[in-house]
Amino acid sequence: MKRTLFIVSALLMLNGCSSWMFWKDDSPALVIAHVTAANNINPNIDGLASPLEVRIYQLADSEAFKQASFLDIYNDDQGALKADLLSKRQLGSVLPNGKLTVEIPQMSEVKYIGVVAAFANYREAKNKVIMTIEPDSKIEVNVMIDGINVSVTDLEDK
Repeated sequence: MKRTLFIVSALLMLNGCSSWMFWKDDSPALVIAHVTAANNINPNIDGLASPLEVRIYQLADSEAFKQASFLDIYNDDQGALKADLLSKRQLGSVLPNGKLTVEIPQMSEVKYIGVVAAFANYREAKNKVIMTIEPDSKIEVNVMIDGINVSVTDLEDK
């Protein structure tokens, strides 16, 4: 009798463990970026809006990103950001008055999201921004592009 009770108890515990694993969410964490472009982005020499190249970086630290120039990052992001660079996603051309949402697998060490926009008039543009993110949290950001300025905010700051 005791042996049967022990076996039944052991089976129930094993069943409980397997059902707990069944409900566990194994989906990968994501960085979700909502990119919104105004109708006047990246004006060309004639003042007409033009498509824009945008990159989203996951970073372990902010110092290298803050200290590097736009050209340093644009031409050699791996060299400029070194070990702080966890991942990079280069978006297709962002069109004037365009919207897109990008899902990027989240790196476990990420502490900052950096955004670089390759404006034609990069010398005058606000072409790189960085945002601190909360560790172990869902990362969902808004990237706004207006004229020759890029900004990034947490989705809750909208």
